[in-house]
Amino acid sequence: MYNYIFLLPLYNDWESCSVLVDKINFQMKKLNKKCEILIIDDCSNSMQTNFLSFSNITKIDVLSLRKNLGSQKAISIGLQYLYKIEKKMIITILDSDGEDDANKIPDMIKNAEIEEDKVIVSTRTKRQENILFKLLYFIHKMITFLFSLNWISYGNYSSFHSDQLKKILSQKSSWLAFSACVAKNCNIKKVKAERKKRLDGISKLSFLGLIFHSLRVNTVFIARAMILSIFYILILFLFFNLGYFFCIFFIFAIIVYNLLLTITFFLNNQKSFTNSIDLIKK
Repeated sequence: MYNYIFLLPLYNDWESCSVLVDKINFQMKKLNKKCEILIIDDCSNSMQTNFLSFSNITKIDVLSLRKNLGSQKAISIGLQYLYKIEKKMIITILDSDGEDDANKIPDMIKNAEIEEDKVIVSTRTKRQENILFKLLYFIHKMITFLFSLNWISYGNYSSFHSDQLKKILSQKSSWLAFSACVAKNCNIKKVKAERKKRLDGISKLSFLGLIFHSLRVNTVFIARAMILSIFYILILFLFFNLGYFFCIFFIFAIIVYNLLLTITFFLNNQKSFTNSIDLIKK
């Protein structure tokens, strides 16, 4: 018998989260299962919503963080909190803004029940953002692939057995980027889902935020990224005579990118991860 837990990282999206919780209740009602909701409030500065009672949700807990850390670190803290609970759980992570398709919850959970040794991830078949954002996001995925050899086509939306928590939290990489951590440490199974529009408000992911996210993802694979960088620089030297300025530009870009990866790695050190559970308000 499983305990079904939904982990929702949140920053000011209380109205969207309220609608999402209602959708979760509806899907769990279809499955004839009870569940609990764990909201990680990433130091929101807006008023918390008072949740109604739901037929298939037995408890809604809100863990408030002492300072704003970003969704990835909020997820990591939530997973560390759940790791301390000695229960047999199916954990499902959704973004609280409602962009993850709640209609896929039954598929995600059923797959997680059957394949306990895998993390079930939702691959995005269609995005609702404008063309410019889609282009920038594609560039982000290309850079990630070039420096990690992983084509990561999924985000936070996932479902998995609690036995997977040890793998996910083992190398502290969930502190940087959950999707990259899963790609590196776990076996995965993909479930296709359409990326929905936000239920309320505007996206908080800016172009600069996307750059930092890309850095955090590749920092998870920092050793591989540096080895690949040396390989790319050697290749560029072989073609040096074909385009001097072209080669110099890309060699410089690779060196700068590796410096940024190193800085990101040290700014997000293991000590910060180890003590992160203390960032929950008592």
